[in-house]
Order: sequence, then C-alpha cells, then structure tokens
Amino acid sequence: MYIKDNYKDIFMSAVLTMHNEESYLDQCIETVLNQDHENFEFIIVDDGSTDRSCEIAESYHDNRIKLYRNRQNYIKSLNLGISKASGKYIAHIDADDMMYKSRFTEQIRYMEEHSDVDISGAFMESFGRLNIDYTAPTENLRIVSDLLWAVQIFHPVMMFRTSSLITHHMKEQLYNPQCPLCEDYDLLVSSALQGMSFGNIPKKLVHYRLSDKQLTCAKGKQVKYYMLQTRKKYYDYIVSSLLNHHKENYKPAIQSLTDRYVRKEINKNGYLQGLSDLYYQYLTEVR
Repeated sequence: MYIKDNYKDIFMSAVLTMHNEESYLDQCIETVLNQDHENFEFIIVDDGSTDRSCEIAESYHDNRIKLYRNRQNYIKSLNLGISKASGKYIAHIDADDMMYKSRFTEQIRYMEEHSDVDISGAFMESFGRLNIDYTAPTENLRIVSDLLWAVQIFHPVMMFRTSSLITHHMKEQLYNPQCPLCEDYDLLVSSALQGMSFGNIPKKLVHYRLSDKQLTCAKGKQVKYYMLQTRKKYYDYIVSSLLNHHKENYKPAIQSLTDRYVRKEINKNGYLQGLSDLYYQYLTEVR
C-alpha cells in the first residue's frame, strides 16, 4: 500500500556495513534505492570484503550512494558509517536484509510525530532458515524496563535521531568496541542509562534474513558472553535504582523474586521479567 510522504523534504541517511555479502547485496541495495521516500544519502561501508561486494555496490550509478572502504573491523566500520551520516535521521541497514518500500516514510513520520523519541524501531519478519514474526513493546518505559532481559529494538530496523546522538556525544563512536558481537544490545543499554527515549512502530518494516552464516549462529558462545556482561551492567543499575527509591517497598519484592528463583518456582527469564516489571512500576512513579 502506498503511504503518502508528508515529510518528503526531510533529508536522512541510510547506513549499511558489509563484509562479503555478494550473494544478497543487490537485493538489499535495490530495496533501499526503491524506497518511497527518496531524499536520502546511502552510505555503504565495506568491512574488508574479499568477494565482489564492492564491485556490486559500484555497479549502481545512483548519486545517493557513497562507498567507503575500511580494513576488516566490524565495530569500526559501523562507527565510520554513522560518523559520515549527515541526515536528520540515520537508518541502520543490514546488508543481507530486504525492506518494505515504506520503511523510511513510516519511520520518518513516526520520529517527526514523536519528537521525544531518540531511537525508534519496528516489527519485522524473518525468512530463509526460519520464518518468525518479531514484535516488541511500543511504549518507551516498557522498552526501557524490558531491556533487562532482551533486545527491544531490533537492529535491522533501527533509526536514530542525529541531533540526539550529537547531544549525547555518541555520533563519532556509537558502537562500543569493547562489546563486539553484541553491539546492538550494548548500544540500547548505554542509551537507556543516558536517559534516551525509545519507540517501536507496530508494523513489520523489514524482511530479516536468517542464515547459518550469521555471527549469532557461528559464534553463539561469544555472543552470550558479551550479552551477559551488558545485562549485568543494566541489572546492577536497576537493582540500585529500586533500592534507592522506596527501599522498604522494593527490597521485599526483589527478595521474593530471588527466593522463588532459588526454589526453582520460576526460571531465569521469569526472574528477569519480574524484575523488569518492578522497574517499570518504578519508572511510572518517577517520570
């Protein structure tokens, strides 16, 4: 369905980082160039590819495309792309995914109508190895609280407000080089700790490719290690916040959750969800 672009004059940046993506790159590039919002720059950062990825990118004669080359270092390449972006908004693109034609229009409209949101996302669906519908909370406080147990804004459909990144001194190094393989989760937790606001559009805007090539499959143990490190940082912050705010109310609740977990009445996910519910309650009280 065609979506009228009421903000067609807004200039935005689409940023794609690629490493040996010749198999799917042309499909991804075409879904970017064919967006119904046309006023954007398309920044492609090559992360040390040894296949035909750069050749494929250069075969598109579209003046919106800007190709940069970097030695293989995924986090540095991600940060390079963000640092080069000059649009009002920055959309992250995964090099093997495909987007709904209205993705940019939908997200720009959302960001314009929600001026308090610093980072937005949307729902998405996977294809390839598995077919899964990915949904997440849409409201900021729920996203912030539920970050304790999982990513709540999906990286393939993430959009940033550039002015917010500049204000929080994040534009030159948005992604943490000390947290490879889990950079999206660390980014969201770090943003939440700085008081940034989030939102999700309750529509599927990206076709997310699942394949055995992906790092989450190939390096699962390392991904888990970095995710646990990031989660611990957020867990410590949340517990400290709860105990510093009406300790007499939250301490017994935390202890009750802990006791239930020790007695195996709830599993780890149940414990984390219970703690995130307490944090959500806390956030609604103080904001």
